[in-house]
Amino acid sequence: MKTKTLGTAVLVLLSPVFIWGVHHFNKRYQRHVVGQNLIALGQSQTAYSNNSDDEYVVQSGQPPMETVEVDNTELQNAILEAMVQKCAGGFQFTEGPAADKEGNIYFTDIPNNRIHKWSLDGTLSKVIENSGGANGLMFDKDGNLIACAGGTGKVVSISPQGNITTVADQFNGKSFNSPNDLWIDPQGGIYFTDPRYGPRENLPQDGEHVYYVSADRKKLIRVVSDMQRPNGIIGTPDGKLLYIADHGSNKTYAYTVNPDGNLSNKKLFVEQGSDGMTLDENGNLYLTSEAVNIYNPFGKLIKTIEVSERPSNVCFGGKDKKTLFITARTSLYSIDLKEMLMKKLYTFTMNDIDGKPVSLSQYQGKVILIVNVASKCGFTKQYAGLQALYEKYQEQDFVILGFPANNFLGQEPGTDSEIKSFCSTKFNVSFPMFSKISVKGKDIHPLYQYLTSPEENGKFGQPISWNFNKFLIGRNGFTVGYFGSKIDPLDPQITNAIEEALGGL
Repeated sequence: MKTKTLGTAVLVLLSPVFIWGVHHFNKRYQRHVVGQNLIALGQSQTAYSNNSDDEYVVQSGQPPMETVEVDNTELQNAILEAMVQKCAGGFQFTEGPAADKEGNIYFTDIPNNRIHKWSLDGTLSKVIENSGGANGLMFDKDGNLIACAGGTGKVVSISPQGNITTVADQFNGKSFNSPNDLWIDPQGGIYFTDPRYGPRENLPQDGEHVYYVSADRKKLIRVVSDMQRPNGIIGTPDGKLLYIADHGSNKTYAYTVNPDGNLSNKKLFVEQGSDGMTLDENGNLYLTSEAVNIYNPFGKLIKTIEVSERPSNVCFGGKDKKTLFITARTSLYSIDLKEMLMKKLYTFTMNDIDGKPVSLSQYQGKVILIVNVASKCGFTKQYAGLQALYEKYQEQDFVILGFPANNFLGQEPGTDSEIKSFCSTKFNVSFPMFSKISVKGKDIHPLYQYLTSPEENGKFGQPISWNFNKFLIGRNGFTVGYFGSKIDPLDPQITNAIEEALGGL
C-alpha cells in the first residue's frame, strides 16, 4: 500500500547523532547484503548510447539486463536510523500515507477505521471516522482523497468537503476482495491492487488481481491476473512505467503502461515484495518490509532505513516534499532526506580553467554535454563543432562542460592557462572549460568514476575510449546518452538527442 508524492533527499550529520547511530547499529544490526541478478531499468524517455566510436543504440522504455553487486553501507544505514523521528503513536495499525498539495500527511489506522492528518505545524487531527477500513490513499489533481476501503470492498473518493462517492465496487458483477493500494496516472485513471489478508474463504473474485479504472470512470479492466497477492503499487510521473509488488511471492515487477491502460512487458525488478512503496524524484524506489529499502532505477539496493517498528508504507511530504513519512505498526515516523538522494552529478565541485571552484549544482535544470577534450588530438577540430552546438542551444538551457585530460598519448600536455589560450584563439571557445583532470586509470577523477560507472548510469556508464567522448545529461540530472569520439558534435545523433532532452522534464 502506499501513496505517493515525489521528493528528493539529504543527509545532515551531527556529531552526537553520528556517534549514537554507530553504537546503536553495532548493537542491533549486523548484516550484509550481497549480489543479485536484477533488471536494470532505463529511463522512460528515449535514450542514446554509443557502444563504440562509430555506433550508438537508441533505447525507449525497454529495461536492459544487468548484474550488479549490492553492498550496503552499514555505517550510513546506522546514521539514517538515528535520524528517524517519531511523529505520533498510539494507533493500532497505520497505513496508506498520502501528502496533499501543501505537504500535510494523511494516513489510515485500519483496525480503528479512521483516517488521520499530520499537519505541517506538527499537530495530529482525525479526518474521517468509519472509513470503511481504508488502507492505501492518494490525492487526485482536484484535491479529492482516493481511498482503498478494503473493509467494504470499494475504492472511494472523498471530497475536500468530506463527501464520499464510490469509484469502483465490483468486477464482472462480483464484489472486490479487499482493495489495498492504488496509484493515479497522469490522466486521472486509477490502478489498484485487490488482495485478501485474513480469512480467505469465499473470496468474491477468482483470485487476487490488479485493476484499472479509466479517468472518465466508464471503463474498469483487470490488468494483472498472475500474482499470488498483489499489494504495493506506484507509477513513474510520466505514466510510462508501473511498479507492482507481489507480496505473496516476495517479488516486485515493472510494467510498461499502454495507452489503453493495459500493462505489458512485465519484468522482474527486484526479488523483494512490499507492503507499500513510493518513488523519489531521482527514480529511486522505496519498498517496505522489515525496513525501508531504497533501490535505484537499475535495481541496486542503495540504502536501508531501519525503523523501531516494522514499516508498512511510505510517502514524501512536508513543505518541500523532501521528508519521507513512514507508517509503521502503531506509529507515524519521518526522516529528512533532502541531500541524501541529491543527484550525484550536482554534488561535485570542480576547478574551472582559471582555478576557481565551481559547483556543478549551478547547472541543475539544464541539459549538459560533458566532454573530455585535448589540444593535440586528431579530434581536436571538434572544438569548432562543440562551440557551434553551444551557440545553437545555449539560450534553451543547454551547456557544454569541457574537461581537458592528458590520458591518451600525451595529447593534452599544456598547463591550464595554455589550454585556455589555445581554445580561445583557435576556436573562440566560450562554453565553460575546467582544469585538467584524469578521466581513466588509477588516478581517474571521481566525476569520471561516476560518469563511467554502469552501476550509476546503466548502459551509459561507458569507459573513456579516447579524447572527445561525450556524455549527455538530461534536465533531471540523469545521463541519457553516450557518444564516442568519432561522432561529430553536429551529427544528427547528437543534435536529435539534445533537442529531445531539452523538451523533457
